[in-house]
Amino acid sequence: MTTLAIYGGTFAPVHNGHILAANAFLQILKPDKLLIIPTLIPPHKQINFEDNPYDRLQMLHYAFDDHKEYGKRLFISEYELRSPAPSYTVNTLIHFTAPDTQIIFLCGTDMFLTIHSWHRSSEIFKLCTVALIRRENKNPEINEKIQNQKKYLTENYGAKLITIDVPPIEISSSEIRHGDDELRKKYLPEKVYKYIKEKNLYAIK
Repeated sequence: MTTLAIYGGTFAPVHNGHILAANAFLQILKPDKLLIIPTLIPPHKQINFEDNPYDRLQMLHYAFDDHKEYGKRLFISEYELRSPAPSYTVNTLIHFTAPDTQIIFLCGTDMFLTIHSWHRSSEIFKLCTVALIRRENKNPEINEKIQNQKKYLTENYGAKLITIDVPPIEISSSEIRHGDDELRKKYLPEKVYKYIKEKNLYAIK
């Protein structure tokens, strides 16, 4: 049985928190292959800033091209960028479904808490195991929401769930887009930081 891990998202821009999640995925779950898939237009998230999907794709390559698993177990996939919008997770999972292949789908906290409301969500849980990785430090309120969601997804959808427990880097792409130069230097891979500077992306107006 081959294990295929899928890590999707907008990655606008990719930051150190995303890299930590990818590393945790590789080290803890040890998949045969990890596909990082930038979305074209996510149905659950409105893109309200100037966006070129191929800038996001280029930044992903810059973020991971020095990774020891790049081109071996870790790959950047253009599948959703080349597919009709919007980018539905269920379609991506169907595309990558294959005999003798187990799919694991990585979710951050916000995605995990809303996944039941996604397009054809009942099919998502049949096609993959969902792996939760926290995007924030633990607190009682979020802990309770996560436990309730696990119970709900298991009882109502028969969902197969995994938790990857690693200390998070508490930063979001939105904070970086709106943040100053020092924040970007701190939380962006160096090549991504330079690309944003050179292309004048996410300029504060």
